[in-house]
Formats: sequence, C-alpha cells, structure tokens
Amino acid sequence: MYEEFYSLREKPFSLTPDPRFFFLSENHRGAFEHLLYGIKEKEGFILITGEVGAGKTTLCRALLDKLESQGTDTALILNPMFSGLELLQCVLGDFGIPSSGTAKKDLLDGLNRFLLNQQAAGRSSVLIIDEAQNLPLPVLEELRIVSNLETEKEKLLQIILMGQIELKEKLSLPRLRQLNQRISIRYHLQPLAQEEVPRYVHHRLTVAGSTGDLRFTPGALREIYRYSQGIPRLINLACDRALLAGYAEQTREIQRQVVSRGLKSLEGEETARKQSRVTQRLALGLAGVVIFFLGALTAILFLRSDRQVLKQIAPAGGPGSSPAAAAPLAGQAQPGSFYTVQLGAYRTEAEAVEVASRFKTAGYPLFLAKPKAAEREGRHRLYLGKFSDKSEAEELGKTFQKVEGFSGVEVVLTSFDTAREKAP
Repeated sequence: MYEEFYSLREKPFSLTPDPRFFFLSENHRGAFEHLLYGIKEKEGFILITGEVGAGKTTLCRALLDKLESQGTDTALILNPMFSGLELLQCVLGDFGIPSSGTAKKDLLDGLNRFLLNQQAAGRSSVLIIDEAQNLPLPVLEELRIVSNLETEKEKLLQIILMGQIELKEKLSLPRLRQLNQRISIRYHLQPLAQEEVPRYVHHRLTVAGSTGDLRFTPGALREIYRYSQGIPRLINLACDRALLAGYAEQTREIQRQVVSRGLKSLEGEETARKQSRVTQRLALGLAGVVIFFLGALTAILFLRSDRQVLKQIAPAGGPGSSPAAAAPLAGQAQPGSFYTVQLGAYRTEAEAVEVASRFKTAGYPLFLAKPKAAEREGRHRLYLGKFSDKSEAEELGKTFQKVEGFSGVEVVLTSFDTAREKAP
C-alpha cells in the first residue's frame, strides 16, 4: 500500500525468497562459492546450515538460477516430510523422469538411467533439499544409498542438504555416521554484521526501484540491527513496518523513532498471536483427555505392528537389582546383555507409551520395564537402543539430551528376562 508513495515498483522487504533480492554478504558469498565449488568438483554431499531466517531458502533460489543458466539439471524439495518412497517419487518428478512404477528398485533404476544419460551428454544433476532437518532418520539413510549412484570416476548426483542447526545434531547420531562421513563440504550461514545492514537495506531498496529519495537514517539502521541482530528475515520485517509507519506519517526519511513505532506494531501482532495460542490451548484442553487416550492407542498399535515390540527388560545384575546399579564390564557388554539408554521413568504405562510413540522413526528398538509388584510407587522405565559398546549408547544419550531435551537420560547395562517379556 506504500509503494506508490515511495515511488517503488514493488515491496522491497517481502519475506518471500526472491533471488533478485539476494544480497551477497561476505558470509553468504562464501556459502555460494562453496556450493558452486562442490557441484563443479562433484563432491557428492554438501551441507548448508543456518539459523531460522538466515537466508538459506533465498540462497537456494539464487543457486537454482545460476545452475539453470549453466545447463545443470536440478530437483528441489522444499519441505521433505516424506517417506523414502515418496521422496524418490518427488525427485523423479522434479527431474521430469517418467515413472509408472511404485517399487523402490524401479524408481532407483529409472533415476540411474537418467543420470547416466545426463552424464553422457555432459550435463550435471543436482538435488537440493531445503528444510532438511525435517527428514526422518530412515529417509536420511536412504539418501546415502541414492548417493551411491556413480561411475568409477565420479558421482552422478550432487545432493545439497539445507537446514537449521538441528540438522547438524541429527547427522551426529550414531545411526547416521556413514552419511555424516560422506559430507565433504559444510558451511554455516551467519547473521549479517552490523556494518552490512545499511548495504543490505540499500540493495533491496534499489532492486525494488528506489531512486534515492527514500532514506533510512543511521539511527534507524542501528535500531533495525538491535531488533534483528543481523538476521535477514527480521531485518525485512522491521524495515517493512518502518516503511508502513513512515507512510502513515507521510515522510520519506525513516528515522529511529519511525522504526520504533513500526516495531511496536510488530509487538502488537506478537501479542495477538500469543493470545490466539492461549485460546487454542484452552480449546485443546477441553479435548485433552480424548487426545491423550487416542495418542496412547496409536502408539500401542504402532508398537504392536513393529517386530521390535516394546519389551519388558530386567537389569543384568539379576532380579533384585536396578538398571542403574548394574556395573559395566570394561565398556563392553557380556554375552546375553547389552547397553541401552534410559529416557525416563513414568507413573503409568500409558505415559511411557505416549513418549515412545514420538520415536517410532528413530530406528532404535524400544523397551519398557514395568515396576515390580512389591514396589508401592514403582515407575515404568522407558529404554531406547541396544548396544554392545557403551560409548555408542553414551553418544546416543548425549544427543537425546541436547536435541530432544531429555534431562534424565542414563546409560545402563541390561539383559532380557524372557520369562517376563511383554506380550505384543
């Protein structure tokens, strides 16, 4: 609504990832050069991470424009909440590969034929997955298998994973160590430095058609940096509201006070969002009991359908000892026993099952130890994983503490008590 007043062709601070507005800060230039180098040298896997709003998706769009001008075939997956089969189907569809089969082998064969033909024609093929932190663990593992499509001399497909910091934590899981080792280029996008913010604002205004009569004062730019801390998405948000406030006051010079008034309108929006979330929580609370039991039922149905059914385990130290008291033997489990990660202790079995349902795609077996009949206030203990090496269990435990926020994680040595195995 303010474009005509400021003589702009379009909104300069839109939140959409338009590559025309891509600003090559020192850090973003480094990320762009790393991407181009990795693709040119056929490095296989490339990892780009950054905070929310750091400009990953805009970088991705700018890269696509560059690759298309170079005759490189690309496939872009924006929000990969897919199974392995669905992801393969999306990749083939984005590359324009016709496929009527639904078997994974048929899809991989079709992709391999396409990549070999492209290589013979002197063309490169690149798969870009944005928001890759949302990829389930089994799908990340399958990407490693897709990366095996290669000749004796080079990779046929370059795979770029773009995601938030959680992606780095995910890749550090023991289960994904083979994939993690294949990532040869890594780059982390940093926020803009304070001295880069004026250039960023001027760049976007120029692209939008500003002729120079619209000006942000130094004080206004300092206020924008204070609010955004250099994160491009927040800079856009602050500048857009500042222009709106300036339009209301019919001024083409955006001063610090104008920015402050624009930011106050954002605070009002945030308050409204918080109130909306409170209302939603109240509505959900009315159906809380129903949701809880439905969730527990879903988890039980899943666990019953998996060959790794929730099983009751007993401590390796014997019927009278506790898991925490079982002593490790030189870091290696003895025959008949194994290390596992205790995630927590819960008052009811339903609570433990509800927590377990969150990790149905984690790729590790789950176990549930019920309290002994003699215990007055016994707890249902939930365990994850089965390791012969204690260090692997400890690594998984640290990851769950850091990524999932579990505070009572503990590595214990256990063994099956087959006489007390929980029925499927």
